[in-house]
This record gives sequence, C-alpha cells and structure tokens, in this order.
Amino acid sequence: MLRKTILALFLCAAMSSLHPFALSAESGRSVHHDLKIVLNPSEATLSGLDTVTVDARNASSLALLLTQTASVHSVSISGNSRTFSFKNAQLLIPLKSSDRNGPLLVTIHYSAAFHDPVPDTFANTDNPGYGVTGIISERGTFLQAGAGWYPEIPGSRPTFRLLVEAPAGTLAVTSGRCLGHETKKARTFSEWETGFPSEGLSLSAGPYAVTEKNRADVTIATYFFPESASLSQDYLDAAAKYIELYKELIGPYPFQQFSIVENFFPTGYGFPSYTLLGSTVIRLPFIIETSLGHEIAHSWWGNGVLVDYRQGNWCEGLATYLADYLYKERISEEEGRQYRLQILRNFTTLVNPGNDFPLSQFKGRYDPPSQAIGYGKAAMVFHMLRRSIGDRAFWDGLRDVYRAKLFKEASWKDFQIAFERRAGVSLQYFFEQWVSRKGAPQFSFQNPAIKKQEVSWTVTGSVVQKEPSYELDLPIRLSAPSSRQDNKILVRGTETAFKVSLQDRPSRLVVDPECDVMRILYPSEIPPSVNSLKASSSVLLVLPKTAFSQSKEIAGLLAESLSLKKFRILSEDELKDRDLKENDILLVGLTENVSPPFKKPEGLVLQKQRFKVNGKDYDRPSDSFFGVFRSSAHEERVVALFQPLSEKNADEVARKITHYGRYSYLVFREGRNEARGTWPVGESPMVYHWEEE
Repeated sequence: MLRKTILALFLCAAMSSLHPFALSAESGRSVHHDLKIVLNPSEATLSGLDTVTVDARNASSLALLLTQTASVHSVSISGNSRTFSFKNAQLLIPLKSSDRNGPLLVTIHYSAAFHDPVPDTFANTDNPGYGVTGIISERGTFLQAGAGWYPEIPGSRPTFRLLVEAPAGTLAVTSGRCLGHETKKARTFSEWETGFPSEGLSLSAGPYAVTEKNRADVTIATYFFPESASLSQDYLDAAAKYIELYKELIGPYPFQQFSIVENFFPTGYGFPSYTLLGSTVIRLPFIIETSLGHEIAHSWWGNGVLVDYRQGNWCEGLATYLADYLYKERISEEEGRQYRLQILRNFTTLVNPGNDFPLSQFKGRYDPPSQAIGYGKAAMVFHMLRRSIGDRAFWDGLRDVYRAKLFKEASWKDFQIAFERRAGVSLQYFFEQWVSRKGAPQFSFQNPAIKKQEVSWTVTGSVVQKEPSYELDLPIRLSAPSSRQDNKILVRGTETAFKVSLQDRPSRLVVDPECDVMRILYPSEIPPSVNSLKASSSVLLVLPKTAFSQSKEIAGLLAESLSLKKFRILSEDELKDRDLKENDILLVGLTENVSPPFKKPEGLVLQKQRFKVNGKDYDRPSDSFFGVFRSSAHEERVVALFQPLSEKNADEVARKITHYGRYSYLVFREGRNEARGTWPVGESPMVYHWEEE
C-alpha cells in the first residue's frame, strides 16, 4: 500500500506557512487535475502543465504545494495571466473577487528536477523505498505521491487525467485506467485517468513490455522490462485469482484496471490499482504466493476504503490477515496455526516496553518492532474478532464497511460499529483493550489439579496474569490417552479460577493450543532466531584471528542489514568473559582460541572449510552458514555465527539474512538460500502434565 510518511512530512512542512485565507483541506470541494508531463531522463527533469479545476468560493487565495526545487514559469486563471509567489514549496495565487463565484480553471506551467540517489547496495529494508521519493533517469522514473512532482492542494482528494510524454519506448504507468500508449516522432505518449478520488498520485516510467489479461470488469496488465516478460503470464493468472477471491469475500473490485509494474530498484509498493515491485523482487519465488496477494488486498483496504490515520492505521493488519494469513489457513489448519504462532513469536521477540505502542497510534512500519505491532498484532486482533463473533458476522461486517466507506476514510471505530451491528453485542471493551492499549497479556497456571469423581474427572486451577489485565475467552485443551476436550475460560482480573469436568482421566492440559489469542510467550516457547539479533539491545560482532580480508566490512554490512541499534566490532582477542553475559554475540567466522559459547544442536557440524546441516555436507567456496543459538553463558542471550567458506557471495548473503527473521539457521549456495529452519523449542509453561497412575 502507499506509505503515507513521505506525503505527511511534505504536507506538514509546507502547510505550516499556508496563508490563513487560502483554500484549505477543510474545504471538502472536488478537485480535478488535467496534467501534462514531459519527462527528460537524460537531464533528470520534467516539465509540467497542470490545469486544476477547483471551487474556490470564499477563498482569498489558492495555495498549492510543489517540490521546493521547482521553477514556476507562469500561472493563469481561465486563460488570464495571474501573479503568484513560490517559496518553501508553497505556490500562493491571490484570487480576485470574481474568482470566488464558482469553479476555476487554474493553469500552472512549471519544471523540476528529481534525482534522489539510488543506493548501490540494499542492506536495510526498513524503508521500503530506500529513501527514494523522486528520480528521473535513463534507467527508469519513480515519482512518489508527496514528492511534489505536480501542484497539490493540501488535503484534497482529486481526480486526474494524465498525459506523459517521454523518449520513444518509455511507457508511463500510474493509478487508474490506461487510455493508451502511442509512439510518434520519436516520442511515446501515455495517457491515464482516475475516475475515483485519490489521496495522491505516483508515477512510474520505463522501457516496458506490456502484457494484458482482460476480464469482464477489469483489465489486468504487467509492465515488465523485456528481460522479465517471461514472468508476465504467471503474474497475470495469479492476480486474476486474487481479484476473484476478494470480490467473493468483500465485494466488487473498486477499479477498472490492476497493473503489476517492474521498478529498476527494489521496492514493494501498493498504489491504487497498481503495485510497484523491483526487478529482484519479482523474481523471488514466494512473491506471487504471498506479497502479490497482499498488495491486491490493499485495493479493497487502504486504497479502496481509506485509512483515518488520526485513529490508527488498521489496513496493514487487515491486509495481512486477509492475505498472508488467510492463504495459510486455506492450505490447512496447522499452516494457519504456525502463522499465528509466528506472529506471537515475532511480537514477543521484537517488542518491549520501550518500543511498544497501541494500534491506535500505528501509522506505518519503520522498523521490525513497528511491523510486529501494526501488521502482526493487528492481524491477530482481526482473528480474535472473527472467532468471537463468528464467520458470518465477521465477513458481513467487513462487507458493510466496504460498501459504506469506499473511497472514504474509515477508522477502527467504524469496524467496531459494523461488527457490533452484525453480532448484536457490544465490543467496546474488546476494542479498548486491544486497540487503545499497548502490550498483550502473558498467562500462567496456578495449582492445576485433577480429582476423580464418581463417573468423571474434575480439573481445577487458576489462570494468572499481570496488570493491566485482559478480559477474554481463553481456550484450554484437556487430553487423555484416547480422547480430547476443548473448553474456554472467561478470564478476568489477575487471577481466574476454573473447574472443568471430563469423562477420562486427563494427562495433559494446554492453554491456547491453537495460538488463537494475542499473548506474550515464554522464552522456552521461542527458538533463537534472526529476529533475536534484530531485537538485541547490544551486539558484539567478533572477528576471528584468521578473518577474511573483507571480514570487517562484512561485519558492518551485517550490522546495517539487521538494523542493530547498538553494536561494536572487535577481534576475538578483545572478547572478555563478561562480554558474553552482557551482550549478544555475532561471530563473523569460527574463532581460533575462543570456543563457541553455545551448544550445537544435534546433527550440526561446523568446521573451517565445511559444515553439515540436516545430514547434508556443504564444502563449496560459495557455501555460507548463518545460525543463531542460545548462549551457554547467559540463558537470555544469543550467539550467532556467520560462516562463509570464502569471501565469494559473502556480502550478498549478509544483505539477505535480515529477510529470514523467524529462522534459526540458514544455508546459502551461490548467494541463494538452500536451506532454512528453526531449532526445536523446550516445553511451554502453558503445558501441564499429570503422570499416569
């Protein structure tokens, strides 16, 4: 989905100096842009002619925002030249009394340069656009909404008709419906229109080959570079499948077209009616199965129904639940359970009191903890809602919000009202504790016991939680050698007593066996993982005596890729015993004189020139191993090992490790992931056993 951060920063900076009687966001009047853009990739510039139709009644001036590096050449109203001022990204046009009687046609001629640097390497992925908001180049063009590439009335939701002229063979793509591409006299013209109000318009351009799949009510298209054209059919077929899925679940697709567009640097954006994926991204095998569907889900949620950010961004959690999670649930119940378990593990590992915040304050992800909250926790909130009110009320409630709020802002409160209406119950306390409050509960047992009755068995005990306590139906499962019984306990306050009867003698009691409740896990329930390092408060990166010549650079790349907050690079001779207790450790190669301070899992062999994982030997120079282990010096610390067998591909692998946050170990060959997995976990405190008589 379109990330709002850049747009919000741009608007806030410019609006601070708006003329007090200028047309403002509160005007609520319709705005239309008839926009003509000429791209000059060799010079990294554009020239623009924008005719804005706007109702300016009762306004003494018209204020528009444009990149502060722009040059405004002329302004006219209804064909008559007008005076203007342009300063600090604000274009201010004084209005005459005759201008305030109805709609105005304001024509602005301007030019601007856009040349944000694109990084040579992409180690850190916390910013999905790597800080690039505007670039015009011979490799391609990307102009993000909010970059100031066209004049914008703050707070407006305009419609657009856009004509882009570029060198022959350069096609432009944006939101809405394509009216055609035409090449004449060594120039290519691309024309688009949006028939829906938009919070902003982004533009992409490049030497695209276009492939289309026409459905009854929507055109699906790929705009791929020629070398990627062979991937088009798989993307078209998958997109058609996802669109049909969400039409059935939610309602009609809200646009006339959906385009999958290739970008010349790695991105993963979803804009109204198109998604922008980097060249390296579209080749990843899992993108079609997960990320593509997630971005298409945003056509309904985020780009169709808009987000009222004043009350928190709900759409990333909803898209995660209706895409990434739902696909797993449809494969099998166990796949769904594993996805929910991973959400709990990510939240417990990455979020702490210092970086936690309520969902009502989530605007967008900017680091792994914010993603664990705004995507993961929010997805679990929708899951708990669905289980609480039932499938029918849940899906009907979503359809109600979609019908009522299409191309309008919706808040968590709107979802609450819709679900309450369909379920016939108050959900006030549910939303207060899960949306307005930060954190999550952690449960424990107290005095679990069994007692033989005349013809049955009784299980008693208490469920304990800390303040602030949560009120919810907590699932428990009692297992006997030949039977199983599921129950729910309504927990309230810090301690809730329970009493359950069953026919057979129980041997096992499990709290939340299917991971249906948002909760904080215990360390024994979480395997050490890449996320453990990403959440660390302090990491020492240790170089062995016989380190590769580039080992220090690789260590720095690992620190950047993993977004380590506090780290230090040192040699193994500098490592002290106390360091192992006070820090997490990342060994950049096997050390000579320091025994690895972790217990190797069974079947793992680590040597200088080879390693063995899951029974398979790896000894090629291009092979690399990365593993995270519990520290043998301190139970709450982890020790990681990055063991490339040579410098070949080592820097490439170091940049990729961050993408595998939930895994304990990774194996790469020729820079490609060959194997991955998690170490076994211990017994959960949420499981209680009774010995057989």
